[in-house]
Amino acid sequence: MASKETISILKECDAGAKMALASLDDVWEHVQQPELRAILNATRAQHQLISREVQALLQEFGGKEKDPNPVARSMSSMKTSLKLGLDKSDSAVAALLLEGCDMGVQSLHRYLNRYRGAEVPARALCRTLVAIEEQLARDMRRFL
Repeated sequence: MASKETISILKECDAGAKMALASLDDVWEHVQQPELRAILNATRAQHQLISREVQALLQEFGGKEKDPNPVARSMSSMKTSLKLGLDKSDSAVAALLLEGCDMGVQSLHRYLNRYRGAEVPARALCRTLVAIEEQLARDMRRFL
């Protein structure tokens, strides 16, 4: 059985990937530019892949999946609805996603620091998720 730290970091990565996928779903109907849609499709595929890998490791190490915090998820959804209700532009979509990426990267780095004793594969998946979020943030800047 894996250490508690390994299972903890994997659970946080699972919740983070699910939160990212939910955020992508929240903004999808408001996206207008084909280039932005293509970027979001690519990042969706990356998040789905990392989510499956995290869940496989969780199962292997005897852990259970973790859903995003319901309060955080609700607040994110409400903020998205409110902001995109007032401004349906791709710029508004990009700004919301950029903010979400920044929050996700901060949280993932916090978990990397907190769970230093986690096994290498779990830490590597967390770093991969950070890289995906950082790339999406860079991609969103051109749409602001």
